[in-house]
Amino acid sequence: MFRVFKAVFWSFFGVRKGRDLEADAAHIKPQHVILAGLLGGAIFVISLVLLVNWITH
Repeated sequence: MFRVFKAVFWSFFGVRKGRDLEADAAHIKPQHVILAGLLGGAIFVISLVLLVNWITH
């Protein structure tokens, strides 16, 4: 599962090595990538909302 979150984290930045991408494509299931992407996106949005609330308070 760590490999999936690592792949999704780097894809948020758009930075990925070709050999790492190929290795991930061979070992990671698409369902895991979708789930990790949704979870990572939710964490990102929630942290932005909390940051803005903290700054404006």
